[in-house]
Formats: sequence, structure tokens, C-alpha cells
Amino acid sequence: MRVLCLHGRGSNNEIFQMQTASIRAGLDDFEWEFVQGTILHTEGNWSLYTTSFSKLPLYAYYNPLDPHSIIQTETELLQIIEEEGPFDGVLAYSGGASLAAQLIIKDAQDHPFKLPHERPFRFAIFINGASPLHVFNYADAELGADAEQDLDASTLIEEAAHMFLRPSAVRKKGQFDEEDQPDVNHMLELLATLKGKRLADGTPFLTDGKHGLTRYNALYSRILIDIPTLHVRSPIEEDRHHGLHLVEMCDPNTRMEFHHKYGHDFPRGRLEIKKIVELIRQTAECQ
Repeated sequence: MRVLCLHGRGSNNEIFQMQTASIRAGLDDFEWEFVQGTILHTEGNWSLYTTSFSKLPLYAYYNPLDPHSIIQTETELLQIIEEEGPFDGVLAYSGGASLAAQLIIKDAQDHPFKLPHERPFRFAIFINGASPLHVFNYADAELGADAEQDLDASTLIEEAAHMFLRPSAVRKKGQFDEEDQPDVNHMLELLATLKGKRLADGTPFLTDGKHGLTRYNALYSRILIDIPTLHVRSPIEEDRHHGLHLVEMCDPNTRMEFHHKYGHDFPRGRLEIKKIVELIRQTAECQ
């Protein structure tokens, strides 16, 4: 059983290997392959793993305000899967879960008649999974009746700035050279170029004039992920885009949930990990 592992935003393979060590120890007949992001990031202020453990640079998989960066990352990861696979499943945390979900959704939409063994993964394990982002060609989009008018994008931009440009997400790490720090000015420049529009189904999105950028929306879409999924998340997490929204995108007939008490931090505890291991095996063996 081969599983692709994707870390969270502002992390690295060293951290994710440590976070998942007890899970992997309980599934020692599985084979685990870790793929590290390449976009420089810095730690948040919520996780003991990212603030206290690793002394190595921290990464994201893409710049979430740059449609080209997102498309490039999706393309490159699909190429890795094709060249290094096949993989039976994916184990992904937070921003890595968002990326994994994007690949699953995009592949299903682009190739609706693929057989199960031809798809990127047979199953997915999402831990505190962030909502997946959707990039599309602006010229091909079916826009709302007010297509010629710009939507007031202040709410979307404030939400993006709060998530990706909050002080804890852009502070410099003292032990790293300048080239190993995230480029905050570039993020601000990208944010300033985006305008707001609305799709015909009512979904608001940001655009740079060439691409549209929004989240996949469970409210306006049919089931987006129909493979077996396990969602390890915290019900005390107030932001539905850190777990609940991704649950709603998945087939209720093939999804399972495990709740923990650690908010957006990684779950821990002997009994909790034991149960997660059992559910991962159950999900992996689901037909």
C-alpha cells in the first residue's frame, strides 16, 4: 500500500515525518512517500511543531494568491504521481489536504470516465483539511448577470490577507538568510492586482484578468470527491474552511470522520492515534 504524504502550509518533510511517526508506526506494512513544497513560508503561532521543532526552512506548495503558481504546482505534482506512482492513497494535512483535494477534483472533472485504478488515488486521508482552491480560465467562465461590473472584493481580499498575510505568517525567522524568507512584498503586489467578480451560480471569485481564483464550493456543486475519505478534524475549529467544508464536498456514503480536541494543531495522544490508525486502514481497504 503506497501513500503520498503532503505536509501543511508553513511546514516541511521533517516536521510532517515527525507529526505522522506514530501513525506510520501503526501501519508499518504501508509505504510512505513525502513530497516537500518549494514556496518559502514561515511558521504560524498555533502549532508546537512548527514553532519549536524544525530548524529548517518552512514551505508551502504554492502561492495561494497567484493562479499561475497554483496551476504549476498541480501540474508538477500530477507529473510526480505519474512518474513515481502508482499511489494507493494520500495522507495530507491542512494546506497539503487542500492541494490533494484539488488534484482529485480536477482529475475527476477533466477525466470523468477514468477507471478507479487510473485515478491519482483510491482513497484520501485529510487531517484538518483546508478548503481546496479552484483556478479557472477567466475567458471560459460563465459569469453572473453583472459580469461587466466589478464585485466589491474587499471581503474576499480581507479574508485572504488575514489568512496569508497575518503577522505570524510573514514574520522573519532569525536564523535564516534573506533568500530563505517569504517574499511579503510580492504577496502584497499580487493582492493589489486582483478584482472581484461573480460566477453565474453566485460564487464570488478574484481575478487577475486571465484566471479566476476561488474555493470549490460544496453549496453550489454536486459531490466533488467520490473516493473513500477519512476526515480527521476538530469540531472546536471555528473556521469551516479548516475541515468541515472539505467534509461536505465528499461522498457521504464513503466518508468517515474522527474528531479531536486540538483545534487546527496535529492530533496526538495514544488512544487517539490508535483509533486514527484503525480508520486509515479501514478507509484504505474500502472497496
